[in-house]
Amino acid sequence: MTQPNTGSQTSSGTAGLRGATPNHSDYRPSNLTTLRTEATMLHHHDVISRAVSTDREITLEALRVFTYLSRRLHFDRSVPVLQSELADALGMQRPNVNRAIKLLETKQILLRESKLGRAITFRLNPGLEGGRA
Repeated sequence: MTQPNTGSQTSSGTAGLRGATPNHSDYRPSNLTTLRTEATMLHHHDVISRAVSTDREITLEALRVFTYLSRRLHFDRSVPVLQSELADALGMQRPNVNRAIKLLETKQILLRESKLGRAITFRLNPGLEGGRA
């Protein structure tokens, strides 16, 4: 019979888990840079999430679109988004997705970069650090 995984293994993949003991390879410069980048991104996502959730003009649909996109988008590079795929993933009508995206753009939470065929490339606004842009 196998023992359940308690998160106490010492591989670099579990160093960030509660109860895990990091090993020396976790502190290599490349790993520390990655950890800093991830921490910065999490902080930015937290700031934007708070800004979106406290803005009374943000609709529930816009909040749903933002929540879904925030898991895919980045601050430093654009990611292509098909509104039809987004509508399917969220179980929403395309016009409602379009309206939500326009609201997030108006609020400068999403930045439209370009259009690739039917896909529009967006990124999160890094200027929202510390408040509204």
